[in-house]
Amino acid sequence: MSRRYFRHGELPLVVLALLANEPRHGYEVMAELMRLFPDYRASPGSVYPAIEALHAEGLLVSAARDGKTTYRTTAEGDDALSARAALLAALEHRTGARLSPGDSLTSALARFTARIVPLSGRVDPAAVEDVLEQAATKIERLSRIRTITAVKETSK
Repeated sequence: MSRRYFRHGELPLVVLALLANEPRHGYEVMAELMRLFPDYRASPGSVYPAIEALHAEGLLVSAARDGKTTYRTTAEGDDALSARAALLAALEHRTGARLSPGDSLTSALARFTARIVPLSGRVDPAAVEDVLEQAATKIERLSRIRTITAVKETSK
């Protein structure tokens, strides 16, 4: 009996994330899936229907490159990916793969939330609030340091 690696709706989400990071053709998507998820056996019978469905929804566009069809996300695809950031973060947490395009604060917060929300009811909310307040203060300091550094660089 085979066990599904991805849960319902996750494979198209993963494909969308991969194509938001970099345009690829189908076999490149399969190769990247197998690199990121060594226990998953990507096949044309699962990957191409996911690509075709995303394309039909207008979330991907295609172009010919070196005799192959290459896909990339559209603005709508990027928006759909942003709207599903929490689902993607939960998948990243479960699998250990990093899929979120770029290194945005939104992606980092979604991954954080995916790790912490399951602990609800097992930790003291006041203690968590205190830790989060300390973290927010440190992040604000990072922002000020970066701003000061940028101003110094532009004034040179």
